[in-house]
Amino acid sequence: MIVVDCSYTLAMVMPDERVPASMPQVVAARMLVPSIWPYEVANAFRNAIRRRRVDETDITGVCARIEGLGIEVVPTHDAGVRQHFAVAAAHALTAYDAAYVELALQRRCTLATLDAKLADAARNAGLAILS
Repeated sequence: MIVVDCSYTLAMVMPDERVPASMPQVVAARMLVPSIWPYEVANAFRNAIRRRRVDETDITGVCARIEGLGIEVVPTHDAGVRQHFAVAAAHALTAYDAAYVELALQRRCTLATLDAKLADAARNAGLAILS
């Protein structure tokens, strides 16, 4: 199992991104994401359209590529704001990024990310990283 963050996901599917060297290893594994992931990816697509990285018509194909990857959204138990804040503070991350670390820690698996700050925090938490 590998937890895949938004930055890694975008690199796997966006036409203007460089494909990570570790992608064959990641797609061969069971890929997990926290419940925040679909919102982050959708927001990244909106920003990509605004910045003219892709046309809105291209997003349909990009979404089809993501859906073809079989990424599993893992529902999280709602621990409440205090718990989410505590995890984010413990790792010096945004609450959004901390969700990926928390899921990888819970499932005892590797984290795939291209975000240097997230990777550093995950390593400090004892996680293996793929980039």
